[in-house]
Amino acid sequence: MLSPRRMRQLWYAPLLALAMALVMFRMLVLARLLDLNAFATFSGGLLVSSTFCMVGCLGLQSVLQREWPGYVVRGQELRAVIGAAQCNLLAVASAVAVCLFAASGFSIAGMGSQVLAIGVVHGAAQQAFLVATTESRSRGDALRYAWQQVGRAGLSLVLGTTVAVTTSSPVAVIATEAMVSAVLSVAILRASMIRIALGWCAAYRLALRRLPRLRLRSALTMMVVMLVAFAGLNVDRWVASHLLSTAGFAQYSLMAILLAVSQAMQALINASVYPMLARRFATLGSAVTFNICLRASVAVLALGALVSFPANALLQYSIGRWYPLYSEATSLIPLLLVVGVLRVSDFWSSYLLITGYETRLLVLNGVTLLVATLIWLAWTAPWAGAPTTLWDIGLLAALLSLLGTVAAAATAWRTQEVRPVTGIHR
Repeated sequence: MLSPRRMRQLWYAPLLALAMALVMFRMLVLARLLDLNAFATFSGGLLVSSTFCMVGCLGLQSVLQREWPGYVVRGQELRAVIGAAQCNLLAVASAVAVCLFAASGFSIAGMGSQVLAIGVVHGAAQQAFLVATTESRSRGDALRYAWQQVGRAGLSLVLGTTVAVTTSSPVAVIATEAMVSAVLSVAILRASMIRIALGWCAAYRLALRRLPRLRLRSALTMMVVMLVAFAGLNVDRWVASHLLSTAGFAQYSLMAILLAVSQAMQALINASVYPMLARRFATLGSAVTFNICLRASVAVLALGALVSFPANALLQYSIGRWYPLYSEATSLIPLLLVVGVLRVSDFWSSYLLITGYETRLLVLNGVTLLVATLIWLAWTAPWAGAPTTLWDIGLLAALLSLLGTVAAAATAWRTQEVRPVTGIHR
């Protein structure tokens, strides 16, 4: 029988789902409040922000996430807080460097210096929030972590919407969201410092002093792994920002919410599936784990296919009814629903990580990204002069998901009998 504390912790799943829903709802509200150009600017800023989060700490955040639970168990929480401060120092230094480039007139993928700068600031604040909330996750306090996510999502929705109504400025909305993340990060990290009776000045002085001791090679390896995975999920949006018109990028960004929802759903489902697969691998071996993964993938794929038909009809009606400026993009809905279902049902990456093939997964993701991009370039030939269409960008997303899923499943099938139960890394 579960203890009362364990019963309370079970609420983390619906709370985390609520936080994800608030994040997606905020995008829908802002698409309604802002015009096409402004929503394109807002979407571009968020794209820069999420990309910065992959590189801002040079991978140190992933190392801290892996090591903080051990620090808690061994009573070395000072090292954890110092690690968090070092992450923040690296993020701020990276953000300042990029902002200086932006101030000199540097731009990327059609995004001007102002969008680039505010996107990086937003990304640094978001990075700080992720670092600060590592503490609650490391303690196994999933409920507190879920409330932290709900708090940020709710404040961003309310304050961001208010700013959008009063100013109609996408830059002001992004700045407001950055402020929310930064303030919450300070409050959460401050609580961690109070627990070990450490002040801000002492923490950052120690963090600076210990910077030369950082294991940057391990951190940079983790950064590359994350960046390749991120590119596979977001390269279509970067291509859209570069090749589509401002209105076209805004329209694709609204449709891409479907892909964001699918990723959020996959993360939520995998929060339960991943530990189960790990336990089965530890006790029963790779063949049994593979069969469980296969059944889970097929079940989610079948359920997603069934849900897609009514979802398509509902989305077609809703966009035509409430978002007439985006009606041109409704032709993308069936294609992106297919992509979304593929992403939700992909548990093969989890299988390869659990069975110790993380290096092979990294190579696989990189090769898939390259092959899918080359096929797309050969098919669409953007250099020929014909304008890139919304469908072209959707096709790139579809190729990335389809090839990635097939390649990961094939690799998992080939390795299922090779990996021994001991789980020794290769």
